[in-house]
Amino acid sequence: MATGTGKTITALLAASRIADRFDGTFVLVVAVPYQHLVDQWAADLEEFNTQPVLGYQSRRNWQPRLERELLEFNNGVRDSCVVVTTHRTLSQESARRTLDRATEPSMLIADEVHHLGANQSQRALMESFNLRLGLSATPERWYDEEGTEALEEYFGGTVFDYGLEEAIESGALCEYYYVPHIVELQDDEMERYMQLTSKIGRLMARQGDGEFELEGNQALQTALFKRARLIGTAREKLDVLVELFENGSEPSHSLVYCSDGSVGVEQDGERHVDATTTRLKSDCGLSVDRFTAREDQEERERLLSAFESGEIDVLTSIRCLDEGVDVPATRTAYILASTSNPRQYVQRRGRILRQHPGKKYAVIHDFITVPDTTRHPEVLSEDRYDAERTLIRKELERVTMFADAARNHPDADIKGVPTTDRSLQEIKRRYNLLTA
Repeated sequence: MATGTGKTITALLAASRIADRFDGTFVLVVAVPYQHLVDQWAADLEEFNTQPVLGYQSRRNWQPRLERELLEFNNGVRDSCVVVTTHRTLSQESARRTLDRATEPSMLIADEVHHLGANQSQRALMESFNLRLGLSATPERWYDEEGTEALEEYFGGTVFDYGLEEAIESGALCEYYYVPHIVELQDDEMERYMQLTSKIGRLMARQGDGEFELEGNQALQTALFKRARLIGTAREKLDVLVELFENGSEPSHSLVYCSDGSVGVEQDGERHVDATTTRLKSDCGLSVDRFTAREDQEERERLLSAFESGEIDVLTSIRCLDEGVDVPATRTAYILASTSNPRQYVQRRGRILRQHPGKKYAVIHDFITVPDTTRHPEVLSEDRYDAERTLIRKELERVTMFADAARNHPDADIKGVPTTDRSLQEIKRRYNLLTA
């Protein structure tokens, strides 16, 4: 189901149906990827008159209660036992050994189930759960066919699909406008970019024809990682961002997704999220706060409350707003940096499109970085072209996905900085990607 369309409530209603079938007698385990989601699910379960065991942090805080409730359940003293825990905790032998004591029927609801396809996390896929429901907007694991197959085998494949277009049409999510912006690397950035691209091209060439394989190729992974960070922190992005706010973009309820790197061609400067926060404060006079892994749960809750009320104009983040954090008041999002992993931008888009009182539509500004081939035609030389084309194709896949469901499609496909050599159509033509 598309992000923001009610996977939690859908799953709990399904569990209620199961409970009715068994006269309320069953064990329910909800597994989530992050600790803050444990609290969110617990709050939703309270609406179903349920006080779950919260199985995370120190085992001393929850395992004795869980063991007692399971004993009461097995002896017929208690009708049900409900646990909300993390994927990590459920993967641990002690938690699995305790839950294995439960008699049937027992049900597993796995939230953001794609995470459980990782090798270590697969230990949470216990055979003792005879009822299984996996939830995700993006169940396929990127570059991990084995992990995807393991999930499909365990859960039995997809049984229900509720996509973004259907969700928008039904009013579950709001409509949106999509505005891509083409930015170019500056001279020193281009120099470093070409060094990395040459290295990537050589490493790809060693693998012969066809799509290159990342798995097991550490040198290629490292080079791609460095180039991605260089692209994500391109200096021109902040100039364009500031210009958008100065030229009348509504600042209230705006999210800015930043790179996880640092500024500078060697990634040795200020963190990109900090540099972005500083520029928006100093140049635009906005109320801006960071929402990152450095803030504790109490501070995050304060920031989200202040953002929703309008006390904070802009939240700058890296990945903390990708999964599991509700920010429905968001009206405008600026994606300065994104991975080529579809899961990330699918999650981000759904989070931005959540309904909120007074919110008629959302606007997504997407920053697409390309090399300056006019001043640096050597980028298109034979030894670099394949690596370059692969990068641009992945960027355009995101553009196409965003544009397809946008309110301003098909015009979204040709927007950008209004110069001929910076149009998306020209970039597609340059790399023979007009069908992308």
